[in-house]
Amino acid sequence: MNSLPMGLRRRIVEAYERSEGTYVELARRFGVGEATVYRLVRLKRERGDVRLGSVRGISEEDLPEFVKLVQESPGATLEQLKQAWVARTRSELSLSSIARAFRRAGISRQKVGGGRSSARHPSRPGGHAPPGRAKKLGVR
Repeated sequence: MNSLPMGLRRRIVEAYERSEGTYVELARRFGVGEATVYRLVRLKRERGDVRLGSVRGISEEDLPEFVKLVQESPGATLEQLKQAWVARTRSELSLSSIARAFRRAGISRQKVGGGRSSARHPSRPGGHAPPGRAKKLGVR
């Protein structure tokens, strides 16, 4: 479905919305698979657009809201922030999009030790893991 031109995607969905045929009929008419017609109709219904990609990222307009979310949850992992963002905005997001939003907002990850047993690092005081192994986040 990635290779379908945007114009064709739109024509398929418009034909479906005008009740010009079933998924099977439209698939035959436009020379695509039935599942492709189904996915395009679903994309249009769920997102209002037929562009692929489940992730849209955090826009510049939404960046202040994202920073506020990070400040409300200073010890949150990327996954926890993703879940909180999805719950708040109802827009799907990838962990990469979260990381890019951090960079754009000037937020850095805090390096926190821990997570490994003391037996693995007998030369370190307290047996802590080397810095840089944490997954917690914070504002610079």
